[in-house]
Amino acid sequence: MWKKLFGDPLRAFGIVSAILLVLLAIAPAKNHFSEWRHYQKGYLRMIRSRGEAVTLQRHFQPGIQQIWHPDIGVTDRCTSCHVGLKEASLTDVKFQPYRRHPVIPHTTEQYGCVMCHRGQGAATTVEEAHSSTLAWEQPILPARYIESGCGQCHRASLEGTPQLNQGRALLARYGCVQCHSIKLPDGGVMQATQDAPSLSHIADKTTREWIFAWLKDPQSYAASATMPNFKLKDDDIRDISAFLIANSNPVAADRLPPISQKAADPTAGASLYGESFCASCHAVQNAAGNLVGGNVGPELTRIGNKAKPEWLRAWIHNPRVYDPGTQMPHYRFSDQQVATMEGFLLAKSDSDFLANVHLDPATPEQIAHGKSLVMEYGCSSCHEITGIKKPENFAPELTRIGSKSISQLIFLPGMSHTLPDYIAGKIRQPRAFSPGLKMPQYSFTLTQIDALTTALLAQNDRAQSMPPSLSVPAPQTSHYRPAGKAGQIMSDLACFSCHAINGRGGDMAPDLTWEGSSVQRKWLEDFFRNPGTLRPALIRRMPKFNLSNEDISTLSDYIMTVYQTPEFDRESLPESGYSATQVEEGKQLYYSKYGCQSCHIVDAKSDKGYIGPTLTGVGSRLTAAWVYHWLKNPQALRPGTVEPNRNMSDDEAKSLTAFLMAQKGSGTKEAKK
Repeated sequence: MWKKLFGDPLRAFGIVSAILLVLLAIAPAKNHFSEWRHYQKGYLRMIRSRGEAVTLQRHFQPGIQQIWHPDIGVTDRCTSCHVGLKEASLTDVKFQPYRRHPVIPHTTEQYGCVMCHRGQGAATTVEEAHSSTLAWEQPILPARYIESGCGQCHRASLEGTPQLNQGRALLARYGCVQCHSIKLPDGGVMQATQDAPSLSHIADKTTREWIFAWLKDPQSYAASATMPNFKLKDDDIRDISAFLIANSNPVAADRLPPISQKAADPTAGASLYGESFCASCHAVQNAAGNLVGGNVGPELTRIGNKAKPEWLRAWIHNPRVYDPGTQMPHYRFSDQQVATMEGFLLAKSDSDFLANVHLDPATPEQIAHGKSLVMEYGCSSCHEITGIKKPENFAPELTRIGSKSISQLIFLPGMSHTLPDYIAGKIRQPRAFSPGLKMPQYSFTLTQIDALTTALLAQNDRAQSMPPSLSVPAPQTSHYRPAGKAGQIMSDLACFSCHAINGRGGDMAPDLTWEGSSVQRKWLEDFFRNPGTLRPALIRRMPKFNLSNEDISTLSDYIMTVYQTPEFDRESLPESGYSATQVEEGKQLYYSKYGCQSCHIVDAKSDKGYIGPTLTGVGSRLTAAWVYHWLKNPQALRPGTVEPNRNMSDDEAKSLTAFLMAQKGSGTKEAKK
């Protein structure tokens, strides 16, 4: 056969030439039948029958399309198949790859597709681009984790990424970052917001039996507990509780003897609890088993099982004796009020919670073993414990977990071999991967697991190497502290638990940074004595702190002097004396042109606005200068406020200011007008 085909030189040349031509024809044939060309042809067929076919045809660019950003490591050819991503008229197309991309703040030209979707961007076949292959192990992300892409650039919470925001909040709130370090591109580390209590004085507060029951199952005591279940053996729990009690150091003046009191009305405790707005921070399970209340402080459903009466009395009297850094304010309750609140809280108990806990006196061996277990399980990562240092590198660092190679992971039988599935599975049931693992069992919901997985996927190589010009850093943490006697009082009242001042504090109550320019001094002093209702629709209110006249004067002096905006003088406009004509003009603007009564109440009998604060007595509460500048540009005074900027003229703002300053409260001559 060889001789027949290649024996003659001329014949051999012809055969070799034919073979070469066939080989040369394979490449263009393969290109002609490639997947990307198939999808482009399908797109052209689809748009022929549409009314805007001419426009779509003009926008269409044939051939392989490529986006390249070497500075962020992006190369993708996704738009070779997804040719209709930018066409606004294709909103009715529901099938891929021709569906229009949802509206986002960025364009594909800015960042490409793989920044958010991952996958192998340089590929031109569906399998290589979307799936994990021998040459590429990072497939495209499932849609439910898509917000992780935003976290590569945005370090702070973002309005359009609720799942990412929740995941980051959970990492901080549940103490994940206490054991697992997460380094930030700016050189810092993610900080925990979890306020785990110190265990150095635990014997003052509770009993060994309660500690045993708590360690056995934290959620059986409090459904909202952030403490995970370590799945400990009973003997180990016995020894840990023995060590914690034996290692506890008493706090001086942390116990109060019983307070003699008059026979209290059975409803007095509930009334005092409600009037003090304890539910703004603490939750309690109702009869239906639902939690009602805030999550700033611990759940109080079974506080009577936990707290020793003498400790609870001292805590209610002044919580800063036991915990100087607590977010709980010092209410300055009278002895009668302390006793009333104590009785109310101690009655919140569950007779079954400690019914089966029976512990013999601890032995030295049990105490020593308990100490070794506390060190082994890294309890001091979250809790302060006398004689135990916080461990370093206790658990694997998660800074780049989002880029972890799947070749380094061990998957459970039946689990998809993808990084998101591994992370979600590890959060859902960590001990399933190995019985010897120390990671505890959390009670996260499926929604929370998805949020945590999203946040961890955002911790990847690209996030750490993102150029500063493309990253959006988180605001710098403020460590502002007010000075002097007023600062001491504000610390004692835990004002920062609810209010923000100069960038530090909570968001439960209004920002007080410019409060001295905002309010009138007399109103401020009256408010400290007896806080009134400014927003009827809100459940959370400012509690009464039983301040002395001296403390009220000290706080008012400080606020009115220090917390002023440099943008205007609070005395630049008068508080009264406006003409009747100007007041009437402002009234017409308020009720007609701007419809302010939709959100605010001036006339309690007819207005139905419950969204914003009531304005019935606004003329006695706010300064005229603040009202005027607020009407001109509310976001300049309180960034993020829902009050819209109406772009009022100066004359309109002055007339509205005149009308609002005439609202001095019920019973006044101005109010009746």
